[in-house]
Amino acid sequence: MKLKEMLKENGCYATFDNMGFGAEKVLSGLTEEASEQYCKYQWFDGKFIVHAVPTPDMLEAGLPWEEWYKDPNTGSYEHHVLYLKKTDKCDMTFDGTNLPPEDGHPEPTKGHFWYLYNDEDARLIYAR
Repeated sequence: MKLKEMLKENGCYATFDNMGFGAEKVLSGLTEEASEQYCKYQWFDGKFIVHAVPTPDMLEAGLPWEEWYKDPNTGSYEHHVLYLKKTDKCDMTFDGTNLPPEDGHPEPTKGHFWYLYNDEDARLIYAR
């Protein structure tokens, strides 16, 4: 699938494996349609975190930003699903409106207030 190849090229595939999530697990259940949708996202490989950020139009339409990382303090695996508008599952918030310049979040996520939840399932939201 196109997404899998893209993630291999940009390093995110290896980072999923290196963090312990397992790239194949994250991508399991991916259809061609979902692959095409996720190929429109901007993917950021932070070596210890992966971000999948939809286009601004997709965010406004209600699609989420997803991030995966292993918490260095607890060792727990985190798959955060973040929305611009609150959903029933959202039980946390993240204020990205006044982040310092050195903040490591991807530029497209800055300047927004986010509603989020930690998903127990590491798979892509639209691959289920």
